[in-house]
Amino acid sequence: MSDDAGSVTEQTATLLWEACRRDPDPAGVRRALAGEADTGWAVRAASDQRIGALLWRALSAAGSLDALGPDRATLGDMADAFKMEAVLLLPRAIALAVLPLTEVGLEPVVFKGPAVATRYPEPGLRPMDDIDLLLPLAHHQQALETLGRAGWQVTRPGAGGHYDTVLSHREIPSFLLEVHYGLEGTSERATALDSDRLWARRQPLECAGTKAFGLPPVEEIVVLAAHAGKPHHRFVRLVWMADLAMIVGHAEMHDIAIDWDRVLYVARAARCATVVGAALAMARRAGLDAPVGLFPLPTRGHRGDSIRRLLSVTWPLSQLDLTDYQFNYALTDGRARRAGMLLRHLVLGHGLRHRARRVAGLPPRVPSRPK
Repeated sequence: MSDDAGSVTEQTATLLWEACRRDPDPAGVRRALAGEADTGWAVRAASDQRIGALLWRALSAAGSLDALGPDRATLGDMADAFKMEAVLLLPRAIALAVLPLTEVGLEPVVFKGPAVATRYPEPGLRPMDDIDLLLPLAHHQQALETLGRAGWQVTRPGAGGHYDTVLSHREIPSFLLEVHYGLEGTSERATALDSDRLWARRQPLECAGTKAFGLPPVEEIVVLAAHAGKPHHRFVRLVWMADLAMIVGHAEMHDIAIDWDRVLYVARAARCATVVGAALAMARRAGLDAPVGLFPLPTRGHRGDSIRRLLSVTWPLSQLDLTDYQFNYALTDGRARRAGMLLRHLVLGHGLRHRARRVAGLPPRVPSRPK
């Protein structure tokens, strides 16, 4: 890559980060554009990473919508559609999902998309495809029976390693409902987050006009950071970084102090301090204000190299630079767990090489005798 190409990539990524701020900086947006940010690339990446409406807002605040060229109509239509959905459909969807449960005495925790969207400055800036509710496993069957009577139909049962049941409703086909009794599947479990303990920490929440329950800010930050960095998510969506910036910014606006020492305590107890630290470090590019030295990250060896690439300004455009193994190894807490990952990686790699030689018709390698 030439220096000019590298500069364009950095400016394009900077434009995306600027869009994720709670209060976009018009001067920062214009500087990125003056650095010849590739707006077409930015629009495509913003769409993939669910920040299209945020990019439209940032460019509008900077008076720079004309810089979009032929993509202006596409991005504008996207932003309008998300706003209409948030204003007209989301409140109905939340009511249909929550009210049947609260009416029979259940206390569902609304988390991720719908709960976070309440902290964004405007409706429609935080798109979502589903509504996530959390209840203990002991309440799960009652919840499903109650929702069934309210018109919800199961589209994917909570079995086969899943940790939730997915439902749909004919009145709101654009939203799915995920009723969780866990946060991670067995095959991808990377933390010690306990969904029942999180539910026990619930507090009242009004979500899109419906009374429900939510997580306290500390637990919410840890859960969202771990969700964004879980093995099969790999921080591939900038909207997850925007979520963290919006939550903290909203708390500051309402004079709610985030107890960062408790964030660290909860993250360590859940064995996800590294992934939470990485998420906070990334979200600082979106304006999140958190103590810099509280979450030390690896700086040496392969883990340090992976973390540096992860925290690069160009990460939104260069996510394939890290393999799944490099990403997960860098963010996994605990030497024993990393040692197990390394062993599986080496064994799997050997098996793949052996199969490749067999498919190619080559004889297996014969270990050389020790000299």
